[in-house]
Amino acid sequence: MALEFTIVERDETGRKRRTFVAKNKISVQADLSNNTGHQRAVDFLAKVFLPSGYPSSVTPDYLRYQILNALQAFCNSLASLLSSRAVLEGSGVGDPSATATDALLLTVVQDVFGRFTTIFGAYALGSSLVPEAKSYRFLADVLNDTAVIFDTLSPVFSSPSFPLRIPGLRIGALCISASCRALCGIVGGGSKAAITLHFATPLLGVGDVGDLNAKDSSKETVLALLGMLLGTLLVPHISGPWPTYSALFLLVILHLLINYLAVCGLELRTLNRQRAGKAWNLYRLSTESKAPSPAEVSRIDNVLSRPDVFHDDLGRIIGRCTIGSYFSDIFHEHFPCRLLEIFAQERYLLWYDNRCLSLRPGREGQDVRSGSLHLHIVFKEGYSGADQLKAWCHAADLCRTLALSARKTTKTEDKLHDALDLIDTTLKLSCRDFPKFFKFLRDAGWNVDDIAIMAGSPKAILTGVETRDEIGRENKKFR
Repeated sequence: MALEFTIVERDETGRKRRTFVAKNKISVQADLSNNTGHQRAVDFLAKVFLPSGYPSSVTPDYLRYQILNALQAFCNSLASLLSSRAVLEGSGVGDPSATATDALLLTVVQDVFGRFTTIFGAYALGSSLVPEAKSYRFLADVLNDTAVIFDTLSPVFSSPSFPLRIPGLRIGALCISASCRALCGIVGGGSKAAITLHFATPLLGVGDVGDLNAKDSSKETVLALLGMLLGTLLVPHISGPWPTYSALFLLVILHLLINYLAVCGLELRTLNRQRAGKAWNLYRLSTESKAPSPAEVSRIDNVLSRPDVFHDDLGRIIGRCTIGSYFSDIFHEHFPCRLLEIFAQERYLLWYDNRCLSLRPGREGQDVRSGSLHLHIVFKEGYSGADQLKAWCHAADLCRTLALSARKTTKTEDKLHDALDLIDTTLKLSCRDFPKFFKFLRDAGWNVDDIAIMAGSPKAILTGVETRDEIGRENKKFR
């Protein structure tokens, strides 16, 4: 009995191909509706500059970010040409008295400053680049533009008309420029790696980090080439200080504005401190008790905000929290033993900064001072990413509770809150709502398996507590 059937295939561009099998004969019918010369050219460019499998192999925010990133890179190429010309002028190009040895020694000094900045920058900022990828990606361009500005102004510092005659001022400006570029390389490279990993991990589909990096390099090469070609036509017509500075100012403003829009449009699925706090706050305010999606949080994510602060509904700062603190840095003279009982089932401790507390005269216990709240989180051994998120949500609840209480209190009143009771009450609320919140986060598309609340490792981990009686004999040890 002869079978007849049709095999339907679809390639990565979306075109379909049908293969008909009938009586041991095979015929192929291709979809020629989009097989025009224009469509073939578009398909070729897509294969060269877009990752394989696009758009299913990347996140939905990929194309918008790449368009804006291309525009800001183009502005940076033009600005870099102006700064390069200024550096050459300051080095004595066209001046018979200038020597190649002086230019070489200046390059060596700049290189020394840049290398030392790279070492110290990696030490100070390395662990913060992935959690705060959006902020550091924008900071990288701020540092790059700062270097461009110093390079462009460097000839002015050594000109006879400059009012401040300070020896070595131009050299100092070029060294600052080298340090800014080195720091830009550190924060830009780390944040770009985190953003690339985000693009390569769509909610549905599988991406390729290597392919993404290769295609990004291709786009950057083409944009740099176009920028240089256009710059060779424009730069000769921009001569004199004021035309140069005006063009530089315009390019720097456009560069930073476009980069800011690009970074704000990223819908990162990993939870850092700011996104976790905003997601928890939106979950609390939601009448349907559902967690917001990464797209919803990205619309209110503030790239320029400090990562360790909490905000109220109006955007005002209501407190801050230091995560991963030393136990000995928090408790100096007074330690409430009941705190260990409250957090007996948790993998963290939450307490106030010493400046936020006041002792009760003639009574035991401590009260929370009115004003800005500063909290500390100490982790116990065996803590996980979920414990980090729960501790941060608990701190957010504590700040929000005090802020709401302060609104209801008149200026003539000074309502005091028992420090331990406030910790205990807010912990019970967090324990009640956090399990559902954690589940809803996963359902909303968040990556709860890779939580980046804390940058790096905590300063110390609480491994155990030993109790002793009055004569110093050890009674018991527990964790």
